[in-house]
Amino acid sequence: MSRLRKAIPGLLAIWIAGSAAAAPPSVEDFFRPAPDTAARFDPAKVYPHGRLFPFGFYGLKTSRDKPEGLTLLGPYGTDENIAIARQLGIQCTYTVGLPMEFHTPSPQQLSPDEIRQRIREQVAKAAGSREIAWWYLRPEELRYWRKNELAYLEAASEAVHAADPLKRPLWMYEPNHRDAAALARTLKFQDICGKGLYTNYSGKQDSRVWVRWSIEQEVEAIRQTGGTAIPIAVPEMFQDPPEELRPMIPRWVRHDIYVSLITGAEGIMVFSGWRRPRFETFDAYFAAYAGCARELNGPLGLGQVFLFGQRREDIRVRVLGGPERLVLAGKSDAPADRLGEYPPVSALDVAHGPHRYLFLASSANEAVQIAVEGLPAAPLGLEDLFEKEKVLAVDRGRLELTLEPLAVRAYRLSPARRADGS
Repeated sequence: MSRLRKAIPGLLAIWIAGSAAAAPPSVEDFFRPAPDTAARFDPAKVYPHGRLFPFGFYGLKTSRDKPEGLTLLGPYGTDENIAIARQLGIQCTYTVGLPMEFHTPSPQQLSPDEIRQRIREQVAKAAGSREIAWWYLRPEELRYWRKNELAYLEAASEAVHAADPLKRPLWMYEPNHRDAAALARTLKFQDICGKGLYTNYSGKQDSRVWVRWSIEQEVEAIRQTGGTAIPIAVPEMFQDPPEELRPMIPRWVRHDIYVSLITGAEGIMVFSGWRRPRFETFDAYFAAYAGCARELNGPLGLGQVFLFGQRREDIRVRVLGGPERLVLAGKSDAPADRLGEYPPVSALDVAHGPHRYLFLASSANEAVQIAVEGLPAAPLGLEDLFEKEKVLAVDRGRLELTLEPLAVRAYRLSPARRADGS
């Protein structure tokens, strides 16, 4: 489990203008080094057994589409996934399961022992392949209120864990609408919590703070079930938006990825990498996700910051202008159906190695003016990781910014060097 999740729910508090400002910290205290929590993880394996940040796509045809930063082949492959992963030098998921036909009038009638035996055989056949990082279970979206489906999940989970000497994690995809209570019912038999994060498909195109709500549900379900599973984001890539909204695709993708990570997601699995017939915006979506994969697993290495950084809370963000709260509606706009109210900006303050990082993501559909406070009053090196040409001025431990709709910012802070180079 990453060090970040211990603080969730502990995103930076977003204060409304008028909150009292604390005295600036000293440079030495602000930049005290973070512990190296990645040292015990295998550098060649995908998290949670290794330190590589998990980024993958369902059904990606890597002979044509292989982004820089891809670390994990997604479902639904079996032996072919192993072969491709071996060729590419990455890891993969491996799908196991039985055709239970739960949604037909006559589902299969198998005893728990029969289920365990058949799935044990599948796992045992592939368990020696080091390319496998995660086991993936089908059928998906098992309904916890159906006794036969929950019994299948329990027996399958027992079989996977018993047959795999490396104890690699098991995951089953969960539907978009499930909240923490629902996720917890099936998560007790899994090691990864990943529900659909199909923002547009779920009717939340203009209420993208739903992304934050979604990952919060996963994190809370993990807390309810003992805190050992990892939360991941499963964002969408399968349908075209209206023509006039297609220029928004890069902004949507970046928002959904980074709000997920700020909120606590520890992996990304995009649904999906298939080039579907008549899916005209595949390339636009793919380019946007590939850009995020490169930021996380390329030279910037932001995946390591999210997985192994130490969350801190001395930086404060105040809203100076724009919406003060975002209301997330549920099935209707009625107050009783509300899923929650959120600040317009999600923020994460992280120490990693000798640096401090600040991530900001606005879920508002209009500009938001903010003040970042709690920085040292001394000169700082403040690097905009996404817009390298920007030079930011920090005045007495305070930085003012305007975030455009759905904007994402990432800053790396370091002590300013003196003239003698020290």
